Amino acid sequence: DERLKSAYQWTTKNQEAHWGFETVLFKDFLELDASVYDYVVLDTKGGEGKNELITLARNSALVVVPTKPDGVSTDGLIVTLKHLLSEQVSNYMVLLTDVPPPPNTDGHQLRQELLSADIDIPMFQASIRHAVAVSKAARAGVRLLDVKEDRYAKLVWMDYSVVAHEVMKYVK
Repeated sequence: DERLKSAYQWTTKNQEAHWGFETVLFKDFLELDASVYDYVVLDTKGGEGKNELITLARNSALVVVPTKPDGVSTDGLIVTLKHLLSEQVSNYMVLLTDVPPPPNTDGHQLRQELLSADIDIPMFQASIRHAVAVSKAARAGVRLLDVKEDRYAKLVWMDYSVVAHEVMKYVK
C-alpha cells in the first residue's frame, strides 16, 4: 500500500521486534529477485482499480479480499467481486476482518449473506475479530503475540494463524 504504507510502518517501527520475514516498499520490491523467496505478500491499497486488481489476480496464487462487516466496506466488496467475476478470476477468497464481538451479529450476518448469494463466493472459514490489541501492536511496532497487556491479542493472533493455515492449504 504505497499510500499508507501501514504494513511497512508497522514492521519497521521497532528495530528490536522479530518478525520472521522482510518488509519492503513496493518500489524497492521491484528491484528484488522475488525468486529467492518462498512467498511474496503484497499489501495493496483498498479499492484497487479493475485493471490493477485483475493483473494482480492473474499473477498471484491467491488474492485475499479483506472486508469489514459494515456498509461502506461491503459496498466496496461488491464492486471488487464484480470485477473479479467479470474476468472469471477464481483464485480469491474473502476474509471477514474487524468483526465485532457478540452480541453484535454484523459479521455473522455478512457471512450468511455471502454464503447464500446466487454465486459461489469463496470465503475463509476463519474471521478476524475486532480488538484494540491490533492498534496497540501497530503503535508499538510489535507482533500481536507480543502485546502483553491485552488479553485479546493472543485471540486475534490465533485468528490470523488459522487464516494463515487456510492460505497455505490453498497455495500448496
